Amino acid sequence: MSKSGRWYLRENPNDDVNDDYEDDGYDDYVDSLRKEAEQYIKGAFDAHAHQAQLTVSGKLEDLSHVAFGNISFHKAIWYASTEILPSLEVQVVIDGKNKCFVTTGSSGYVEFGMKPPVGMTLPIRCWIHTHPFGSAYFSGVDIKTVSTWQSLMECAYVIGGDGHYGYWEQETPNQLEILRNYRVERIQTWGREEE
Repeated sequence: MSKSGRWYLRENPNDDVNDDYEDDGYDDYVDSLRKEAEQYIKGAFDAHAHQAQLTVSGKLEDLSHVAFGNISFHKAIWYASTEILPSLEVQVVIDGKNKCFVTTGSSGYVEFGMKPPVGMTLPIRCWIHTHPFGSAYFSGVDIKTVSTWQSLMECAYVIGGDGHYGYWEQETPNQLEILRNYRVERIQTWGREEE
């Protein structure tokens, strides 16, 4: 098996198992795409943040809702997840000082894992992640994430396509408003307030 997890058949089944590993360069290719996607999203965020700063006086860290509710910023995140990357999940965290942190994952999971966001400050203003398979809802892991971070996270989005996303906010901690074509499609709920 190569580093990318793909198996290669051995011509001679009696060959030593270690002889069937090949470095086909796929991991390096995907790593370069990950960096490109991260830079693309950070660039989009910086452009929206700069525009917000021009329209409102004050320091960037003092502004609320700088870019995370912006449709074109969501489109940039979706584009990075599905066009730059081979349909991999993307996670964006906007921290308490309006700094943007981005990481990429697999086709069905993303976390900071071994690469924690250095310099991130609390509270988290917004957590955004994609479901590149095209469905906006909170999985069990997503529900656990917002439940764990509820007191330190203002809002969250899950993006499942252009105009298809879910919105969660601290004030309604047990529900996700799911929109399609920018109209409410349904409300996903879980747990009870007293749990």
